[in-house]
Amino acid sequence: MPDGEDTPTHEFSSARDISPLGLMDGLRVRPIHGERITLAVFELDPGMAMPEHRHPNEQVGIVVRGEFTFTVGGETRLRRPGDMWVIPGGVPHAVERAGEAGCTIVETFSPPRDDWADKPRQEPSADRWPHAGESSANPLSKTPV
Repeated sequence: MPDGEDTPTHEFSSARDISPLGLMDGLRVRPIHGERITLAVFELDPGMAMPEHRHPNEQVGIVVRGEFTFTVGGETRLRRPGDMWVIPGGVPHAVERAGEAGCTIVETFSPPRDDWADKPRQEPSADRWPHAGESSANPLSKTPV
């Protein structure tokens, strides 16, 4: 970097330690923001629905637990663990319904979700994912040197 410019900093975090955003009832979002991207863990309560909306951010996601019915650009699909999607900025999308066990998804947004900065935060709490007892420790730290 040229003299006088700040060196970007890094950050380690755990989903358990991030205070969830209060975006709407039945939805908890734990975001972490980088310079050019937001990564967020979404917990959808059973039966939860989110009205159609759109935003300028490209959105890429994967289901890690449970299932939900998702409509993107007029196409509706049931999404289950391992299913992924890409939503270009400005394309309308909606959660029609989260499954009986709820759903956990991980999504990225680019550019970062600056519109979340003023949203209220809830107290940090355990959620359905990661499961209690799963370590967030780095498995490489146990590797002999």
